[in-house]
Amino acid sequence: MKKNLLFFVFLLSVTINLMAQSDTKIIAHRGAWKEFNLPENSIAALQKAIALNCYGSEFDVRRTKDGVLVVNHDPTHFNDTIENQMYTDLNKNKLSNGEDLPTLKNYFITGTKDKHNTLMICEIKAAITDPDLDKLTTKETVELVNQLGIQERVVYISFRFEILQWIKEMNPNAIVLYLEADKSLDQIAHAKFNGINYHYSNFKDHSTLANEAIAKKLKVGSWTVNELSDLAILQEQGVEWITTNQPQQFQIHLKDLKK
Repeated sequence: MKKNLLFFVFLLSVTINLMAQSDTKIIAHRGAWKEFNLPENSIAALQKAIALNCYGSEFDVRRTKDGVLVVNHDPTHFNDTIENQMYTDLNKNKLSNGEDLPTLKNYFITGTKDKHNTLMICEIKAAITDPDLDKLTTKETVELVNQLGIQERVVYISFRFEILQWIKEMNPNAIVLYLEADKSLDQIAHAKFNGINYHYSNFKDHSTLANEAIAKKLKVGSWTVNELSDLAILQEQGVEWITTNQPQQFQIHLKDLKK
């Protein structure tokens, strides 16, 4: 009887582990750039993430002095502060593959024009010179998504709590995930956010965090996970969304686990 019980527990643990693996969703961090020697956040990196059939492709939104929403992670482009420069001046410096500095509109159009399953994981960056710009950037980003009719193709993330609150006010059905681990899960749920997307170290330091979030019906993601050993730990904990600079490697690894 005891042997049968132990065998049942073993089978259950194997089944749960396989289910966690099958539910793992790979998100290309700033597109699939690193493995293919492409500029991060470039159109080419986005297209490569789509070609890999990633669950999502993450990118960053900033605002130029003349109000153009652009895709760029750093607050600077070739040492010019984006918020202080006109788009035409910034765009004189092309990306390393010859691309223009992507506008958000072109990025959205490219990422949603064909039938595929890759979501656009849109991080709205907080302004570095004038925090009051954040609400305008958020408003115009959501309005652009609505104008293009791609609401179901976009997930919003941000380190600024208020940005996600504004998004929910504009579109209660929008999917938003909070990036900064400075709020309680109750605060996240009370704000009607859809989930958390924390640096992987938070889950390694707090092994029950994912289960606690799931118990509150929150989606759980982690960034930026580049080691397979860390991926395995997060899978065991139930973290569903994995943002990585190694999307191709991770996709292949997950397929191999299912064989």
